Amino acid sequence: MIAPVSITGIGKCVPEKVVTNDDLAQLVETSDEWISKRTGIRARHVAVEETAIELAVSAANSALTMSGESPADVGVIVACTITAEELTPSLAGRVQRALNIPACAAMDVSAGCTGFVYALVTAASLMDTLNKDVAIVVASEVMTKYCDWTDRSTCVLFGDGAGAVVLKRSEVAHLLHPILSATPDVDDVIVVKKEARNTPFTGEVESKRESIRMKGADVFTYAVGVMENTLNELSARCGDHPIDKIVPHQANEKIIDFVIRTMKFRREQFFVNIANYANTSSASIPIALCEAMESGWLNAGDRVAIVGFGSGLTSGGAVIDWTITNKKENK
Repeated sequence: MIAPVSITGIGKCVPEKVVTNDDLAQLVETSDEWISKRTGIRARHVAVEETAIELAVSAANSALTMSGESPADVGVIVACTITAEELTPSLAGRVQRALNIPACAAMDVSAGCTGFVYALVTAASLMDTLNKDVAIVVASEVMTKYCDWTDRSTCVLFGDGAGAVVLKRSEVAHLLHPILSATPDVDDVIVVKKEARNTPFTGEVESKRESIRMKGADVFTYAVGVMENTLNELSARCGDHPIDKIVPHQANEKIIDFVIRTMKFRREQFFVNIANYANTSSASIPIALCEAMESGWLNAGDRVAIVGFGSGLTSGGAVIDWTITNKKENK
């Protein structure tokens, strides 16, 4: 079971450097037209000096500040990433230290681009199991550090950033109908290998970092299928209180367009910001939620569905009854 919770704070953080499609055309054989026509991407933020840890801390701090909770109130931290600089300690542990949060449950989850959905459900479940009232969920990725910058089929797709939310126990549940799933990736459709050091027993002693390997056509087929299935299931569970808006994982605008054409949802129901961020993996949904609220697209009282898909092959979704008022709009 998951605790009855609401989202009371949200934040995002992206690196300062912006790399446009025209910039990439100076590195690989590509163009703004080629990239945007196939993906909807125009630019992305690229970490130069920033780390996944620093981005996560900033996003989590913004979410905690908005929520009005103090570090001492936090009982659970769940972080998700596939690009953290350290295998251990956890990204959650680094956020805990940086924000001066006292002893609490802190852990990472790894579910690729579906990571935020997994982390959100995990945090709400831990709040119920451990009887905690406040949790931080943070996703942070520096995907560009794992790109092959000579491969135009993948390097143009990714960007860096972090997003976070604060969950608070509430009398009425505002996080509803969680769905988590994984289908065995028998064909290695998406693989990102960690840097590893060989031992004296395996031959040469050297460090190496492999780049993202992805079969784009297979990803597309998988993504549209699980997005449709997840949205159909969430819609059925919502019954007479239908979904108002949808914030999907921002992997490729063509995936979103395909789903819109094959389902009964309208284009204006989908929030799409991939043009300025590219695919930030697990961070894409919380970054999109934050920007959707800041722009006035997402408002208190909206029923919004989040849908993710990623390596594993993972997928997931949930419905959120949004309760945060955009304070900037009210000033």
